[in-house]
Amino acid sequence: MLIKSELYKMLKSKKSIFFIVLMILIPFIDLISNILNVYLDYWLNKEAYIDWFVPSMRLNPAMGSFLSGSSHGHISQMLLIWIMPIYLMIIYSDTYISEVKYGYNNIVFTKSDRRKIVRQRFVISFALGFAVSFVGLFLNYIISNIVFYGGTDMHGLEYAEYESGFIALCLGNPNIAYLFYVIVYCLIAGGCGIICTGISFVIPNYKIAYPLVFFIWIVQIIAPYSLTYAMQPFIEYGLNYIIPSVLIYAFIVAAVGVVSYNFKVRCDEI
Repeated sequence: MLIKSELYKMLKSKKSIFFIVLMILIPFIDLISNILNVYLDYWLNKEAYIDWFVPSMRLNPAMGSFLSGSSHGHISQMLLIWIMPIYLMIIYSDTYISEVKYGYNNIVFTKSDRRKIVRQRFVISFALGFAVSFVGLFLNYIISNIVFYGGTDMHGLEYAEYESGFIALCLGNPNIAYLFYVIVYCLIAGGCGIICTGISFVIPNYKIAYPLVFFIWIVQIIAPYSLTYAMQPFIEYGLNYIIPSVLIYAFIVAAVGVVSYNFKVRCDEI
């Protein structure tokens, strides 16, 4: 019942709905950019493209999709990936901060078992980050398969001589590889939701919590073992970079989750 009531409150919030929709639509900025880059010159000069339907003239659908980052400028990637914790905070994870601000937190935490409330809010935070990301990425991928149907252009990577290694495996199975990265990305987004909710429990202050979750996130984006290596397929960074970045992130998610859970459950009982 608690999960249903939490989701109901979130879905009643126009602010939450707006940012859910925004997270789903941002990948399509990237797709539109790729469509214009591939098709615009053809639309304007059709007579010059006798062999237009040659597959090599169209992007492989996996390369044309959001995570591959094949658009010029990577604006949509920065808008979604770099600012992800802010979106997740607004959508749901800052719920406890709002309750503290309006003096409603004590009422909420006396209605039910404190441990159960905290656990379920972590579950909701993870599920929302995962689900919203999955919907946006999967729709983006489906439409990319429609508009770039049969395309084989991998921005030259199809001609590279990768005989072995992780990138060779990905290039040999681009669609399977892309869907694998979609799942990894969604798991990372779910973990980001846990971090956001955990920080909100420990520091229920908008002016501190928002900059802090952004700092924790952006440090992992720009670090030598960047988390982006685990979110972008068809790049030169192999498993020797991807695995450490994921392990570091998993440790941070677990640490924030455990510390904030114990803080909220045990310290409040004292």
